[in-house]
Amino acid sequence: MNQRIAMIFLTLTLASASACAALGRQDFDQGLALFNQGRFAAAIPYFEQATHDHPNSAQAYLYLGRAHLSQSNWRAAIQPLRTAFRLAPTESQGEIVNLIIDAGFAAALSDFRLGDRIGAPLQLKEIL
Repeated sequence: MNQRIAMIFLTLTLASASACAALGRQDFDQGLALFNQGRFAAAIPYFEQATHDHPNSAQAYLYLGRAHLSQSNWRAAIQPLRTAFRLAPTESQGEIVNLIIDAGFAAALSDFRLGDRIGAPLQLKEIL
């Protein structure tokens, strides 16, 4: 009888833990759905919430940085990408380094002013 109660308790505990884990990913999943639809600005708050709820999620920080990059928010992208790099497995860090470098260069290039466009920030696509 005690063994049966213990099994029921274990089953309920595991089911509860699984439900909590699924609920905890809800913000990230909603952000990812928006990101995949190209709605990057709308995805950012969901990724931000996911990083607050799960501060060790490299994936949440990576997509937050990528959403900022997609909005040309170069400087805003750098910190979440750096955090993603720190949290990511070694095999994923190379891709993240490339994104950090791209964001840094784009931020620097946007500060340059050219000839008759003095005062107007450059768009990366205009330079390339």
